[in-house]
Amino acid sequence: MLKIVVAIDGSVAARHALTAVLDLSKELREVPAIHAVAVVDYLTLPAGLGSAPAGAPDLLSSGAETSLAVATELAHTRHQSLECRVLQGHVVPELLAYAHQIGASMIAVGTHGRKGVQRALLGSTCEGLLRETKIPVLAVHIAEAT
Repeated sequence: MLKIVVAIDGSVAARHALTAVLDLSKELREVPAIHAVAVVDYLTLPAGLGSAPAGAPDLLSSGAETSLAVATELAHTRHQSLECRVLQGHVVPELLAYAHQIGASMIAVGTHGRKGVQRALLGSTCEGLLRETKIPVLAVHIAEAT
């Protein structure tokens, strides 16, 4: 069975990546299992912060759950389903570990996700995936993410 992991971070780019996978799945002979994965990374902190603020894990987990709920609703409007998962840790290694664990055929990711300080701190998820895996990566580009 084909399995596709879609990186979900709440960004417009992630929604575009999911939309591309949903569209692609309708064109395939075999309907793939689509896994929407959000990774909560409160382990990487800005310089000067000794530890995460008290409510950070709960706030980030809540944001991840909300992003996955939006992804699920998008899939349902297209009469498709998703397997959703929230992981904790560094984004690229967690996405790759999950993709290997389920035997993913492809990983889909938006080329623009979080911006500014978050990107500088965490690096580009898309770039990291392209560098670190032999699993095919579908990089979905949009002109401008908000």
